[in-house]
Amino acid sequence: MKKRVLLAVSVLFVLSAMFTAPAIAGQSRALPANPQTPQQIEKWWQSGSTLPIQTTAKYPLREQNVVNDTGINLLIDMSHRCDFFTLWHLGRELNKRGLRTIGSHATLDSVLNSGAKCRIRIPVADKVNPFAWWQPPKFNVVLTESKPDFPGYIARERQTLKRFIENGGGLVVSGSALRDQAQANQWSLNKMLAEYGASVLPGSENYEGKRHPKLQVSGDWQVITKGSSGNPIYAQRKYGKGRIALFASSSLYRFDHKTRDDVDSRAGLLVEAVKWASAGAKPVGGHKMFPVARGGGGGIYPESQVRIDGIVCFYSKNQTPALLDTVTNDFPAITEDIYAWLPSPKPDQPMYMILCSGAGGGWAVNAYLPKEASTISTSPDGIRSIFAHEQAHTMSGPCQAASHPFGGNRGEEHAGWFQGKIKAMYNGDKGPNRQCNKVFVRGYDGSGKQPEDIFNKTNLDKWKTGHDRTMIWYVWQKFDDRYGPTWYPRWRWVQGQRWKDEPERKLTWTESIEDMSIAVGEDLFPFFAATGKQLSCKRFKKAVFMGKTIDLPVAPIQPTPPGDVCLDAIGDYTKPIKVAKKSS
Repeated sequence: MKKRVLLAVSVLFVLSAMFTAPAIAGQSRALPANPQTPQQIEKWWQSGSTLPIQTTAKYPLREQNVVNDTGINLLIDMSHRCDFFTLWHLGRELNKRGLRTIGSHATLDSVLNSGAKCRIRIPVADKVNPFAWWQPPKFNVVLTESKPDFPGYIARERQTLKRFIENGGGLVVSGSALRDQAQANQWSLNKMLAEYGASVLPGSENYEGKRHPKLQVSGDWQVITKGSSGNPIYAQRKYGKGRIALFASSSLYRFDHKTRDDVDSRAGLLVEAVKWASAGAKPVGGHKMFPVARGGGGGIYPESQVRIDGIVCFYSKNQTPALLDTVTNDFPAITEDIYAWLPSPKPDQPMYMILCSGAGGGWAVNAYLPKEASTISTSPDGIRSIFAHEQAHTMSGPCQAASHPFGGNRGEEHAGWFQGKIKAMYNGDKGPNRQCNKVFVRGYDGSGKQPEDIFNKTNLDKWKTGHDRTMIWYVWQKFDDRYGPTWYPRWRWVQGQRWKDEPERKLTWTESIEDMSIAVGEDLFPFFAATGKQLSCKRFKKAVFMGKTIDLPVAPIQPTPPGDVCLDAIGDYTKPIKVAKKSS
């Protein structure tokens, strides 16, 4: 990891009271002891606090829609492996097949133990769903899986799960591929399975044209499915009053949610396993007012938290120390760096950060309050990268008007741009931002003059009359090369000033490139044309901005390979830019 280099910010903020690094507003306010009204509740979540369980009772959850309800409550554990399949696709399909489901990022003991309280979101007002403590229902079955490098099953979880099974609960558990026997011996999942006479082994078995890990089980198990070499890949056993179903890999039941036949087949297999595992006790039944993931991380959020500057970070107590150190040491610094590059309105609430177990990215919630962002990663480099991306999603810069066509004011292109800078600063990534030089044809030697001779056909075809993310990053890198990083917040500021009377306007490419040209003081249309962008406007010689006429000479930028990612400090984005390079 590259050591953090503090940005020497030379910005002369005209609106310094509005555009500063975030802090939790109202931290010093006295909070109502038993918040009940939306106004009282707002003080709690704006202070970064989770509402008491008494408040939750006043704001009931919506009933889960379950087709042909069996009364079986299934806990989908995501504290050992989280991804978008378990977050947003699995539960919905199981609900259609009679199972009640709750996804959870909290450790198993935090949910299953008697008297447990769990962190969820509750509906308080339109687009306001603050975090609150909630009494979970009893469960018939736990569905869990992990991988060797993911957060493990801690002792308290193993003890709680064993007691749950002995008393009639069911466990559906899945293994994963293993590198060697040493890794198998150290894996916490195998240590848990050893108590029940089973383990996941290195090597693989072929089944229905796919490779799966293989299982080793004692005589207490009934082998349900074997691979081509005769080793079990799915087995079941009874334990105490409960039951355990063991899959060598969750790929046996993970389905492609876009393929109906695959959903029916694989989801059907899982439903059968859950129903079998639930037979040790009567279905819980009762109400179905359960928390759900509303485009974010719910239903049940991690049970632990740490507060750092303007960030409230939720994490499960089985998280790795390396990740927690990264959150504590790097997240506040990354936030400071991005705000230094992109001064944005100071939030009046904290950033809620969800640290999830697994790999695959993250998400950001901006559609309702409080806002949340998440990382799904097990590596410090990974969570730094994802956190930067999700943090940038929440930042609009010095602009409160209109929306531009380069992916939107807080879109993927915007978030990825600042993610790339943070990856270079902290993780040591080299070369142009987001490796945007990939847009060039292989072996480009500089001799090509036409866009078709310079850029990859795939990128160019999308870019000509529409949108291509990597071409956008390439254009932005060329602007960084010539103008330094101040051009970006200045562009956002110009847009905000120019369209302040039309805050909902969706800008055309021409209008947005005009904003960019005004921001940098040069006509950018010829450069865009040289990249193959098809625009009706060829030249933008003069502009009237804030009552002044500005002459705009042609920007001497050529469609040549870009420079390296720029980590320089920005200047005063409210003033004309001094060109960093005479040509590029």
